[in-house]
Amino acid sequence: MSNSKPLLRKEGLAVSLWSILRSFHVRKDSTANSLKVVVVSMLIMAVNLLTGILTARYLGPAGKGESSALLLWPTFLANLFMLGLPSSLLFNMKKHSEEAASLYTTALMFCFSFGALAWTVGVAGVPYGLSSHSEQIIRYAQWFMISAPVLLIEFMNNAALQARGEFQLFNRIRMLPHVGALLWLFLLLFAGRLTPLSAALAYSFTTVPVTLWLTFRMLSIYRFTIRRWKDSLAKLFRYGRSSSGADVLNALSGYMDQVIVVTLLMPADLGLYLVAFSLSRVINVIHSSLVMVLFPKAAGLEQGEAVVLVKRIFRISLCLTMLAAIPMMLLGTMVLNVLYGEQYVSAVPVFRILVLEAVIGGSTLILAQSFMSLGKPGYHSMLQAVGMGAGMLLMLVMVPQYGLISAGIALLTGSIIRLLLGLGLYKKVLHTTMPRMLIRWDDLRWLYSRFASVQVQSSDDKEK
Repeated sequence: MSNSKPLLRKEGLAVSLWSILRSFHVRKDSTANSLKVVVVSMLIMAVNLLTGILTARYLGPAGKGESSALLLWPTFLANLFMLGLPSSLLFNMKKHSEEAASLYTTALMFCFSFGALAWTVGVAGVPYGLSSHSEQIIRYAQWFMISAPVLLIEFMNNAALQARGEFQLFNRIRMLPHVGALLWLFLLLFAGRLTPLSAALAYSFTTVPVTLWLTFRMLSIYRFTIRRWKDSLAKLFRYGRSSSGADVLNALSGYMDQVIVVTLLMPADLGLYLVAFSLSRVINVIHSSLVMVLFPKAAGLEQGEAVVLVKRIFRISLCLTMLAAIPMMLLGTMVLNVLYGEQYVSAVPVFRILVLEAVIGGSTLILAQSFMSLGKPGYHSMLQAVGMGAGMLLMLVMVPQYGLISAGIALLTGSIIRLLLGLGLYKKVLHTTMPRMLIRWDDLRWLYSRFASVQVQSSDDKEK
């Protein structure tokens, strides 16, 4: 009898955890949405790791660098020419839901216009950015610029789904291109046709059918209308004018390091750097998933409530990511050797630095949601500008002399500067105390209460 009680308690705990997890499938509140987004982001991360391992092992550092160079420019320029559209569409569709059709149609026309501009800039600029690559790779990269408008429409559709609260469809749409790319790469491998060009095609054009279907679906819901396009354009531009700086700086900070590496170093160096960079970004799945749900949630709160929520999420995410980062840095050599092969072990030093940078940079992204959700995206832009400017300047000076590891040091320095400035702005701009970086017991109790309430609400839903 004495052993039966602990056993029953363990079984009861297992049943409770299972019922909580099952209830998230039907729940639509912010906690359930956050967990679903995290789970999908982790699945996407796992699929991307598999595709990255596949291409890195069979193409080698130089082939991996060439394949990534083909994808870099359309992705970079599409992010650069977003100009605040996704965040502006999300903000305005939630605030002016009765004008959603006009807002979506206007945003779609915006995507076509600026997508064409991104294509033009890319075709003209690629020969200069890929000067260390062969003429054949340069020509292929120019053709790949066709995907830039498609990526812009994809970003806009994702924002519309978040504004509509369709997180289940949003998660499925996010998964499909990654799964499609993995399947296509396996087919190429078994057929003996896996090359830098075919690998890049597998990554790029699996997005096209998904984006086309979702665009037609959204147009069937909202109908194409231009009756109030001027008013919608004014609303989108009014918010986008402030957040466009953040988008431009996000694109620069997210891709400029790769642009510098691919311009100043050889393709093999880019392959090594991208393997280290992509593996280190595993940490950011926690940050980015929370932001996807936190921004729509915080946008509907009063200033005090929004700031308290962001501070709490900041502390929790910082603690979780640091717990994950420490073993990743300690086991870096073994991880890179096992996953990617011995030829990538030389990337271990920069990998360890990039893991720490991912923790600090992602935490700063969480902090910035207070400014974004309260209609003050200009301060987010300032944070990005200062941190990115410092990091990029250091990269330009250090990379030609010290190689890959200096790229990681430069990025880490920029992220530290951005975090310190963000902490100071909370007191200066939001007139509140600086966010604490150490997790507290009440944060853990709050997190537990959010999960514990799931089972109660699920039971209530079943009774109804």
